[in-house]
Amino acid sequence: MRIFILILLAIASASAQNLVPNGSFEEFYKCPGSYNYEINEKFAPGWFSANRGTPDLFNACSKGDAGVPTSWAGFSKAYSGVGYAGIYCYTKNGYREYLQTELTELMQTGGKYYIEFYYKLSSNSKYSIDRIGLAIADSAKRRKDDFVVYGIPTYELILPAAYTRSTGVWAKCSYTYLAKGGEKFITIGNFSNNANTRTFHIQFSKAKEAMLNTAAYYFIDDVSVRRLDFPKVEKPLIITGYPEIKVNKVYVLKNIFFDFDSYRLIGDSFQELDKWIKGIQARPNWNIILTGHTDERGTDDYNLKLSEQRVKAVANYLIEKGVDSARITVKGEGKRKPLSNAKDEAAHALNRRVEIEFVNKE
Repeated sequence: MRIFILILLAIASASAQNLVPNGSFEEFYKCPGSYNYEINEKFAPGWFSANRGTPDLFNACSKGDAGVPTSWAGFSKAYSGVGYAGIYCYTKNGYREYLQTELTELMQTGGKYYIEFYYKLSSNSKYSIDRIGLAIADSAKRRKDDFVVYGIPTYELILPAAYTRSTGVWAKCSYTYLAKGGEKFITIGNFSNNANTRTFHIQFSKAKEAMLNTAAYYFIDDVSVRRLDFPKVEKPLIITGYPEIKVNKVYVLKNIFFDFDSYRLIGDSFQELDKWIKGIQARPNWNIILTGHTDERGTDDYNLKLSEQRVKAVANYLIEKGVDSARITVKGEGKRKPLSNAKDEAAHALNRRVEIEFVNKE
């Protein structure tokens, strides 16, 4: 069952749009020649640093020592394509590098997002470490030095040891995230200081770059953020003879008739209510407020009671047709809220009415 679920997640994530720009680092401003020593706002299209560190770009186009598969950091083919990025995830002096990008759209409240990237220790690193993580936020991280970007990562992959069978091969870091809403930035790197990071000294590493002698340098490739669940887009609720039906808006029911001085429904009232029942059943997440009104003729108490009885008659018909009574609230207003203050029969007919309003269930 677990394997089946993982397969379904993989299929769902593959079919959804990747919200990470240039996630496989195939695009560049200029073909990299060597390691990056410039503190740039963006070191590659869509990517920038979370501190003053200088992430590197590697590509098969390089005529220098930032190539793929051979570079100053070691030998490695890309996980996919012909390019990848590189960051220092550990150095003895505490220097750190991070990859940070802005997603192509805001995360939506309650949405489930599958986050994935591949990482690999460079073959020229003298150290390996036990962890790598990611942070998701609604604003970019901006540390003004080149040390650890502190803060609790959204997810931290911690291995059982700093050196394992998978060290030195492409490995996957993945996480399913439930969005709070508004998140737009993802940062990748090691968010732990040296004291909390387990290390392993690699004796056989052929580190030529001085900094690699005291460091764990990791390649990063194929970063993706994909939404797993997609909200259902409801079709507009249209009931013949009315504008589009929306929540928190009051509609006067047309063609609702009662016997004179009575609360018994007559004539075309039932056909009219049947139209509304279809709409009500199409929106099970909406509750209904029914309000009854009378014209000005009669005493206040009498009209209030009559309006309550008439609106209950409408509610009872809806319930008989299968609408859950728990969804319905009824109230009578009597003659307190006329639509017209005129005294003729047309005004009386306008004021004698039943109103319906939809509200979202809490």
